[in-house]
Amino acid sequence: MVEANRPVTPERLIYFSDAVVAIAITLLALELPVPGEGVHGNSGVLHFLREHLAEYVAFLVSFAAIAIHWLIHQRLFRYATGLSGGAIRWNLLWLLAIVVTPFTTKLLTSEADAFQVQFIVYAANQVLTGLFFRLAFADLRRSGLLRTDEAPEAVSDTLGWLTAMIVTFLISIPVAFVTHWASLCWALLPAVRAGLRLLQRGPRTAPA
Repeated sequence: MVEANRPVTPERLIYFSDAVVAIAITLLALELPVPGEGVHGNSGVLHFLREHLAEYVAFLVSFAAIAIHWLIHQRLFRYATGLSGGAIRWNLLWLLAIVVTPFTTKLLTSEADAFQVQFIVYAANQVLTGLFFRLAFADLRRSGLLRTDEAPEAVSDTLGWLTAMIVTFLISIPVAFVTHWASLCWALLPAVRAGLRLLQRGPRTAPA
């Protein structure tokens, strides 16, 4: 008989999360526009592809974002020895944000004349995805449900990339009120990560 106070193993949540992420990425691909009956010839197809270039780029950005979120999830949940109620709830919210990504991607590239709203909804989606995961992992750590052989440097580095991702998308939100090129901020992710790493190390003491 299984003990009532025995920690829940994380495997089922990990497998479930993997499946939901795979579905979200599949939905992204299903939303890609393809030439219809009204498009004829090579020139017609090329013109169609150029017209929908923004949607294809948005697909690649969202694919990369979901892939990064998944990589962070699998790198950190490998240290989980059990699951707390809080971690499960935050992980479900993380999955909700992942599943919503195909919708916010489609909204971002829709023909609606509301760039700021469209952009902010998309960027906020990515920010919340990162925050929900940080809260899930923090709950595991607070509950003592991480392996004792946890590699602090590997965990710190992975969480650092997650923080950089959150900050990068946050920075892009006010920029969207100034220019329609606010999405270029997302390319600054490596620079933001490097800046956060320097801040974390702090000023070095000058030699005597």
